[in-house]
Amino acid sequence: MAFARHLTLTGNTVSTVTFTDNSSRMEIINRDAADEVFVSYDGTANPAAPTVGGNDNDVVLKAVGATTVIRRVNSQPITVKLIAATATKVTVRGIP
Repeated sequence: MAFARHLTLTGNTVSTVTFTDNSSRMEIINRDAADEVFVSYDGTANPAAPTVGGNDNDVVLKAVGATTVIRRVNSQPITVKLIAATATKVTVRGIP
């Protein structure tokens, strides 16, 4: 079964998703283009929290269907943290 989580991010609040399946990659999709989404991950269970506009974070652009794909670096559960300046709908899903 595919891993997928559908979230509405709360403005300026970090949301956390942990992948426990065997996906080799994870895709973050901006579903409503309300804002950019900043993403933090490092292959561990506790990556540093992202900040809006912060350095060293991946960004999902402010466009419906915009995506960022991250590669899993090991077989351990991986945690992805997300933040946006305003309420933004996103999907986080595993890709085999």
